[in-house]
Amino acid sequence: MEDPWNPQTREVADLLRELPPEHARPGFTARVLEKLDAEPQRSPRWSFRLAPALAVAALLAIAISAGALIEWRGGVQQHREAVQALKALREEHGRLEAELHEMSEPPVVYLGGDEKVDYVLDLGKVGNAEVVSSATPAAYHTDTF
Repeated sequence: MEDPWNPQTREVADLLRELPPEHARPGFTARVLEKLDAEPQRSPRWSFRLAPALAVAALLAIAISAGALIEWRGGVQQHREAVQALKALREEHGRLEAELHEMSEPPVVYLGGDEKVDYVLDLGKVGNAEVVSSATPAAYHTDTF
């Protein structure tokens, strides 16, 4: 069988044997036995494993919240702009409707015509004439979109 000790290992072992023996400090055995009798302390190993995951989850929650807040504020601003545009359109519609009503006074009825002539009856010049319900003034249209 071959010797497991090579010359360097044998030399280091001889040098270690030459060192003076080390003695334990007073009370060493009592401290060791006291630690053995005490309940083992559980180290928070899981916290070191979960800390990166919790940090990533917190960052994701913050990022999602910030994005939602930005989107919500943008939506509120778009809503305000849309309400203002609708209000402006309604004001313009009312103004145009009043202008159209003014233009159609007195009422005029389009009777027809061809390429050369159009026949229009101005009801303002007809005295005490009864207006037929199916006839409407040509310039007076209340149909709006």
